[in-house]
Amino acid sequence: MRRAFVLFGLLMMGLVALPASRAPAADLEKLRVSIIPIGDVAPLFAAIQNGYFRELGLEIDTTPSAGGAAGIPGLIGGSFDIVYGNVVSALLAVQQGLDVKVIAAGTNLADPAMDATPILVRSDSGIKSGKDLEGKSIAVNTRNNVIWLYARAWVKATGGDPERVTFKEVPFPQMEDALRQQRVDAAFMVPPFSIVASQKGGLTKVGHPYSDVQPGVDVGQYIATGKLVAARPETIRKFVTGLRRGVEWYNANLASDELFKLISGYTRVDVALLKMAPLPALPLRSDMSQVKKTMDLMIENKLLPAPLDLQKIIDPLAL
Repeated sequence: MRRAFVLFGLLMMGLVALPASRAPAADLEKLRVSIIPIGDVAPLFAAIQNGYFRELGLEIDTTPSAGGAAGIPGLIGGSFDIVYGNVVSALLAVQQGLDVKVIAAGTNLADPAMDATPILVRSDSGIKSGKDLEGKSIAVNTRNNVIWLYARAWVKATGGDPERVTFKEVPFPQMEDALRQQRVDAAFMVPPFSIVASQKGGLTKVGHPYSDVQPGVDVGQYIATGKLVAARPETIRKFVTGLRRGVEWYNANLASDELFKLISGYTRVDVALLKMAPLPALPLRSDMSQVKKTMDLMIENKLLPAPLDLQKIIDPLAL
């Protein structure tokens, strides 16, 4: 009885978090999710840690990848049920005839003041614009994805010719070293790695491609196959429900130690470094108008030959 009262007291103080009910492990439906170990997937890990998915009868098994362009082949091949990717990789996959659907929003940049995704250069490089990067190289996590596209767009917007810039594939955790060791001349980085790199000195931000090119851009998204959405609609609905609860928890705890510890756990970045920059709020729903702008940019950069029917690509669950 005493133990029960102690547990109740801890619950009331918020020191113990237990879901209302937990399904036995044997009864849970497993979903294999490919993720990129960056700050954007914190709501997913929050939903796992807080038991939101488990309450809905789901078990989430995460596997890291370099980016959406790398995760989608695994999705199509059956290695994953859901992939955290980006709008560019999703649209490109559809153009290639692959059966993919956006089922949930991941991240957007509604507030340019909170944009922590800069292009960084060495402070002594003399590079200040896209024009200065002609004949030089920029690190991107994968080619033909959202980072690659907006890096190209930023080069053009700041006076350079993206065809005269080399885009080198470097995983996000390795970009800082590649830049400092002069294996690349610039790097388009995302949190938490951009935050850590910026705090160490010797590097300078020369632009924020997302906010500079398209304020409010929808960047990250959760993607599944149309076949899975049709065959297991209730499972997908449960996933989106649990994820949105994770987003709500994340947005309500942006300055909390618990959130920083959560992000540190899967990124392996020290909590003290993570606290040096504010975390942006994350969206509950995708923005169709922003996706259309990205599609137009893809057409301009010859990633797409013509517009696609976004109503068929973005599932109503995501909106």
